[in-house]
Amino acid sequence: MVDTPRNTEQPDTTEPVPGASTIEPLPELETITTSDDPTRYGTLDATEDLDAALELELAFLACLLYAPPAMSHAVITALIGARTNTTAEPDVLPADTTLFLGPANRLIFDTAVELIDQGTPATPQLVQARLTDQGQHRRTKGAMLDIVAPAQPRPTVAGGADLPHLAAALVDAWYRRGYLALITRMHHHTTSRPVDELAGHWAALTDHQQTAERRRLAVRDHLARI
Repeated sequence: MVDTPRNTEQPDTTEPVPGASTIEPLPELETITTSDDPTRYGTLDATEDLDAALELELAFLACLLYAPPAMSHAVITALIGARTNTTAEPDVLPADTTLFLGPANRLIFDTAVELIDQGTPATPQLVQARLTDQGQHRRTKGAMLDIVAPAQPRPTVAGGADLPHLAAALVDAWYRRGYLALITRMHHHTTSRPVDELAGHWAALTDHQQTAERRRLAVRDHLARI
């Protein structure tokens, strides 16, 4: 039996390389439609007081968990909308927005939102019970203790009237970190990408900034109406 020799040359299936243009197409990750939006997670300035940022988060969470259920629900809806809504809402923050620098704080917030969406009051006791049921209580022990029994008592306002204001401060801090993330991303491009691409990257990052600005203003407007 004679072996038929195989053709070892593989057909060329590569796409032809288009000629260079004045501004090359943007990389996929730079488009506003992707989830890699730098404004959602932001960058912390080296000079920013991390302790102060974390204290704002804890003050907000403490107020959220002790506020009347109607107030908590209104503030959560103003911030991120209804979780049951499957369509993207342009006037609230995306659910994956990094409002919290502290991982434990984010877990507590997500748990409170889950309870509120289910029509259950997000009291400290019920949040702790849900965290325990999900096996997350050890990761949030320190933060929950700081919420329930802070080393320095936090001033409170009857009826949780300060909750919308704390939420607005939290959104402003997120927005500022987003600007720093955009600047950091653009600086990276200026040192790593061809000069003909820079204008396109700047335009794409500006789209992120303008989207974040529209959301921030809309959320602050919602909070001001509570």
